[in-house]
Amino acid sequence: MSSGFRSAPAVCLLALVSGCAGIPATGPAVPGAGTRFDGSYEGENRLIGGGGYLCGSPGYPEAVVVSQGTFTYPFAVNPPRTTPMQVQIAADGSVHGQMQYVMQDYTPRSDLRTLWVTVTGQVSGATLDAIATDERCRRRLLLQRH
Repeated sequence: MSSGFRSAPAVCLLALVSGCAGIPATGPAVPGAGTRFDGSYEGENRLIGGGGYLCGSPGYPEAVVVSQGTFTYPFAVNPPRTTPMQVQIAADGSVHGQMQYVMQDYTPRSDLRTLWVTVTGQVSGATLDAIATDERCRRRLLLQRH
């Protein structure tokens, strides 16, 4: 390819150690929150479903900065390696984000699999409460605005 352009699957194949992420999903437009929920949120990221090394630590401190009603969630595509995932907060405080990623399946067939991670939840008062779900794990973010 003389133009230097590579498709997302080709980039994933080139960068693949055991995972590649970063293909954002598209969906219906949700009215954005503007700056209503902006600020620094700190708290805990706790494993509530799944287990093993692919889900990472059972719990750890988490911090995100909401700006213009969005924040970046550090999705652990292959712990400890993370990939930034954009998450939107709607005007009603609902939290929505999803991203497609590619993982190497190490079964005897050894195949690439395309998977999704979603983040859903709610901001109420100074609390951001959300669930991050992928095929392997469910994690709960319980964060307070400071």
